[in-house]
Amino acid sequence: MDLATWTKVLGLEGIEVVAAERGEGGKGWRLSVIPTASVGLCPHCKRPTGNRHMDRWPLIHDLPIAGQMLLLDMQAIQFTCQPCGKTFTVHPACVLEGTHVTLRLAEAIVDCVNVSTLSAASATYHLPESTVKEIFNKITERRLAEKARTLKPITKLGIDEIHLVVHDPSEKPPGQPQGTPTTDPPLSAEAGKKIIRK
Repeated sequence: MDLATWTKVLGLEGIEVVAAERGEGGKGWRLSVIPTASVGLCPHCKRPTGNRHMDRWPLIHDLPIAGQMLLLDMQAIQFTCQPCGKTFTVHPACVLEGTHVTLRLAEAIVDCVNVSTLSAASATYHLPESTVKEIFNKITERRLAEKARTLKPITKLGIDEIHLVVHDPSEKPPGQPQGTPTTDPPLSAEAGKKIIRK
């Protein structure tokens, strides 16, 4: 398979495959990937810079392909910002921050844990159980933060809330002594007959 096809198969936005080889013992795949952007945005002064300081190549775990492990040698570029003199590393958006797994693998791991156990997810994706637990906690926090951002303030009351407001048993009518029941008095026999006739 040529590298352009590998890039399409991998399907990670802003990432290009520059080398592909079989894993150890002919099992799985190991791809060398680089970001397509050659400029970084300084987190300190918010200015773009293309002045590279150094490159790192962390090993990233991704979703298996056809049941075979997929490892990515992913280039992480460290830039030096000329205007402010700060050095910073651009972390690919497809990688879960603080880990060595892609976001899509992290999501799959959490879904696996939710239907089984940490040890089952660990065995399925060939990662230590402690790493799976860390990923689970990070993704859970991420999902909660995203849910909190999408929650909207209450602008309307539903029928249940209106019922609670109108019929709040803790509120006594003015002038009614404490402890007196607030239920309506029973209907007289005459009033009951009138209702039936209607």
